[in-house]
Amino acid sequence: MIFGGLQKTTLVDYPGKVAATVFTAGCNFRCPYCHNPELVLPAMIEKQPKITEKEILDFLKERSGFLEGLCITGGEPTIHSDLIDFIQKVKDLGLLVKLDTNGSLPKVLENLLKSKLIDWVAMDIKAPKEKYELFTQGQIKAETIDQSIKIIKKSKIDYEFRTTLAPEILTEKDILDIVDWIKPANRYYLQQFKNEKTLDDNFLNFHSWPQEQAEALIVKIKPFFSECNLR
Repeated sequence: MIFGGLQKTTLVDYPGKVAATVFTAGCNFRCPYCHNPELVLPAMIEKQPKITEKEILDFLKERSGFLEGLCITGGEPTIHSDLIDFIQKVKDLGLLVKLDTNGSLPKVLENLLKSKLIDWVAMDIKAPKEKYELFTQGQIKAETIDQSIKIIKKSKIDYEFRTTLAPEILTEKDILDIVDWIKPANRYYLQQFKNEKTLDDNFLNFHSWPQEQAEALIVKIKPFFSECNLR
């Protein structure tokens, strides 16, 4: 595993739990609004300080009794062939595991679920099917994303879907198309775009959706989910 960061304590990344968050380096998507380009672009990854698996596991052992869970985010964690081995070591420490994923590798996701190695999964739904190539450079088909959606919904664990309200890309109709794609589901969150740091510098000049528009959209789509809010 290549780790590019460790947040030692978080009260928000794992709902209802005191957790730590590790950031894996490397991603097979190129989301223009990505706020972690140093974990996505190879040239930037190379310059980033790295954290070893041993350092992370030693830290988790030290915080035993205080931390309840570990969030694994990225980048995209599922592209790493040793992810399952790492998670098994974390589970052996008695911690819950939350995985953030873009859903591009449904077989990995399915193996993790069948092995009962993850307790919560958060999957980003980037766009409606016809716009997915804007994020994947045409390398991953929307049908693959659909497989992951179905796998997650059939699982017995906690999960959430979420979409960033990408300016200049997603319209209200796009969000409604996404809702039609994933409904019904347990949790769906819309996330406001932030232009503080982005993979594509052009997005530094864009602004988030008007708050009123985003809140009105939440009201419209709430009936299709057990929980649906704006972040």
